[in-house]
Amino acid sequence: MSSVPLPTPALFVTQYYRPELIGSAPFCGDMAEWLRLNDIAVEVLTSRPHYPANEVFEEYRSGEKDWEILNEVAVRRLPTRVPKGGGALQRAASAGYFLVQGLSLLARGGVARQELVISLSPSIFSVVLAICACARDGRHIVLVHDIESGLAGGLGIAGGNVFIKTLRRIERTALNRADLIIVLSEEMKRQLEALDVKRPIRTLPIWIDTKAIHPLPAPANRPLTLLYSGNFGRKQSLHQVLGLAGILKESDPDIRIVLRGGGREADALAECAREKNLDNVAFQPLAPPERLNEALSEGDIHLVPQNPDGADFAVPSKIYAIMAAGRPFIATAREGSQIWRLHETTNAFLCVPPDDPHAFANAVRRLAADPARRNRLGQCGRAYVEAHHTKANVLREFTNAVTQCDGNRKGT
Repeated sequence: MSSVPLPTPALFVTQYYRPELIGSAPFCGDMAEWLRLNDIAVEVLTSRPHYPANEVFEEYRSGEKDWEILNEVAVRRLPTRVPKGGGALQRAASAGYFLVQGLSLLARGGVARQELVISLSPSIFSVVLAICACARDGRHIVLVHDIESGLAGGLGIAGGNVFIKTLRRIERTALNRADLIIVLSEEMKRQLEALDVKRPIRTLPIWIDTKAIHPLPAPANRPLTLLYSGNFGRKQSLHQVLGLAGILKESDPDIRIVLRGGGREADALAECAREKNLDNVAFQPLAPPERLNEALSEGDIHLVPQNPDGADFAVPSKIYAIMAAGRPFIATAREGSQIWRLHETTNAFLCVPPDDPHAFANAVRRLAADPARRNRLGQCGRAYVEAHHTKANVLREFTNAVTQCDGNRKGT
């Protein structure tokens, strides 16, 4: 692949990076490594890894790995303040700490200002840090995976209207300093335009490595399994799964529910399951990356609960991996929401109203009783991902966007 020669290195500013297994980190890792494979050197400035846990991963706590080469990418990590609670104020404080640490490093010359900088939002403070790390007349590309002010307001976890208005003002000001903004969907583009963001916005969807993730036969000799895998947070609204479990325990006790992952709501969810004696629910840790394909195959039906008030401000990226694995899923979603429209487009999964455990249970029963339909939905999902979300095609477009942006700076 030919490309416009770029400065060495480009700087990628993100709070989330490998070895975190879920959220934005794997995608940031894929992007940095893809640029490196295409002869574009990149340095990553990030936090010590912690997501979705409540503390920094043990092997990174001492700071001895604050500089490392990971999959041929240079990674520089900053001391991290992990948000202990689930509120937006705690997350903003964590992001603000990342900003302060990054500014201090820049002031000391620990990281050079670069002519090309890429940053990741939902942490708008990472975008602010990237602005400061961009050389004069340089170029700055912002990747928007979540709209932080929308999530904070929609989920009711912000510190009031003053906080939300302040956050929106920071988002609007920072994003209007970018040379290019890349979003995951047309809906996110419309949300940013409604925020009065006037810079060029390009849509680039989530991608999946369809060679690494592909349909496998279901494990034999075990009950039909419902699987949730990912973060245990307020955005995921996992109380809906426990409500579902309570109904199925009485009507379909042979159906097994597995909740795989961790996060700030994990202890509360496990305690609630114990109090309700939900012995049809099992809690497990996230599978390691090398077992991801096998782990996805262990769910006959996947579950994608969402808090509906945050559904237009974040994309549940796990759904594309589920579809790539050829598995159906059931999402909780309002009619007309992003995921509801995707359901209509792909015919790969079912949608039920949020916070309606009986509708959730009825959808499970319909799919549990109809293996042929489960197979059809899985085939539709796999076909959709192969047509629209393959890693090579999407990341090729990402690289083109990066090189074109830098080429504009050079006048090429």
